[in-house]
Amino acid sequence: MRLAPGTPLSLALAFEPDSAPLATGRLAIEGGLAQLEWSREVIDRRLTVSPLYYPPEPGLMAARTRSFDGLHGFLADSLPDSWGHLLMRKRLAKLGVDMATLGPLERLALVGDQGRGALVFEPATTPGDDVETLDLDALANEATALLMGEEGALADTLATLAGGSGGTRPKVQVGFDGQGHISVGQGEIAPGHAAWLVKFRVPSDPGDIGPIEEAYACMATAAGVDMSAHRLLPAKSGPGYFATRRFDRPDGGRRLHMVSLAGAIEAPSSAPSSYDLFLRATRAITRRADDVAAAFRRMVFNVLACNRDDHTAQHAYLMDPTGDWRLAPAFDLTYAPGPGGEHYLDIEGEGRRPARAQVTSLGKRHGLDAKRITAVIEEVATAVANWPSQARIAGVTRNSAKLVRDAHERVLADFNAT
Repeated sequence: MRLAPGTPLSLALAFEPDSAPLATGRLAIEGGLAQLEWSREVIDRRLTVSPLYYPPEPGLMAARTRSFDGLHGFLADSLPDSWGHLLMRKRLAKLGVDMATLGPLERLALVGDQGRGALVFEPATTPGDDVETLDLDALANEATALLMGEEGALADTLATLAGGSGGTRPKVQVGFDGQGHISVGQGEIAPGHAAWLVKFRVPSDPGDIGPIEEAYACMATAAGVDMSAHRLLPAKSGPGYFATRRFDRPDGGRRLHMVSLAGAIEAPSSAPSSYDLFLRATRAITRRADDVAAAFRRMVFNVLACNRDDHTAQHAYLMDPTGDWRLAPAFDLTYAPGPGGEHYLDIEGEGRRPARAQVTSLGKRHGLDAKRITAVIEEVATAVANWPSQARIAGVTRNSAKLVRDAHERVLADFNAT
């Protein structure tokens, strides 16, 4: 689990399952800050592995901030957070290792080749365990027990199936093939299977959080928001579990490099930010007007659908082996009143009651004309107005459906106020 003092960590990009990973660089710690040295391959190919900072040039590049445990922001994205961190901490405790005593490089070594995106780390010290069960109801109960400070027999299984995913809510990774078969296993999904994430509720969630998220995903798709494939998996009793296709794992065992907005601009998810920054970052990273337009549409959806849990870790970018960056599909869309009733990302300085005039002003500044802005708003508003139907189809309870509908109506009234 521990690296010998002074041991550098090697980085690579594992895009293709049948090809050797592309040597990417080396990482060391000096004075509490990570020092990155790009590989000759990255420099020669001019790959912008970090989409905004740390260009592919010779020499050591120190992390710009200590906000990410002294790591470069795009590398900190690979570390498990919230749920993944809890699982890893408990797993290490069984091996007699206190995770709090490990440095950032040692925690990246724990990730090894099982993290998000295509980045892999050597030497890898990931603890291994066999998977013995895929009883979603048992895993959901175990996830709740772990969050409440208890622990049962399935804790190691949860850790093995976590799939390098981040976020607060418990989740496991499974594979589906075209015939309806399910596979599980340590590391990457079996050949011929697509990688999906199955999400469980936390104690503070409503009991029907799975159907709510499924209804939101359907509503977002109807609004023209780019979403990964999704479905609701049945439970033995009660509401089902929301599942979504991993967009960093295309078919054929391939992987895409993934960086969150937080990692790209080095703005922690806990800090308020703005949609203006999100749109500016999207243009700078992808250099595509259609990605900027997609980010704008996502903003409109989050406003009208009252999804205020829209912080910098809730948006991401994907890079393919050629170095082409695109905006990733939207994820974690659901009803969320937000901290203090506000969006994490404000619109023209307004986070509590963003209005049409502010949304329009921001859209025009980023190159969208008035006609297109109006069309996006009306398309999203029409989809959100269909919430009762989406909620009914997904199996959302009447109480939850009314709670969300009332929130939508309040938001729309504020949005249209002069």
